[in-house]
Amino acid sequence: MNSINLGLDHVHIFVKNLEESVSFYKLLGLDFLEYTKHGGKSCLMKISGSTILFEIQEVGVIENPGINHMAFLVDDLEKECTDLREKGIQIDGPLINKNTGRYLATIRDPHGYLVQLVQK
Repeated sequence: MNSINLGLDHVHIFVKNLEESVSFYKLLGLDFLEYTKHGGKSCLMKISGSTILFEIQEVGVIENPGINHMAFLVDDLEKECTDLREKGIQIDGPLINKNTGRYLATIRDPHGYLVQLVQK
């Protein structure tokens, strides 16, 4: 089973200045959806006509600007987690994120980058 066949769900990026970034991404054609309190000062934007979200969050004391994580859609999260564990991949979850209500699991790639698997 290939976990990412359903496509990209969202990309979470850290920025130095949220308002400056919102203005920039609006110029690129992204639609502003809403400000959120998820993880601090942040907002959701999306590509027009798409379901792919961009969570843009202003850096706090310990974060650096850049990509925090990518999230891929799966149709059966529990099965994906079982299959990946059998392949020797460490997984946190599945769980329901209290802040977003999303059913997800997290893994790290070989370089430590966070990857989420999300079931809608």
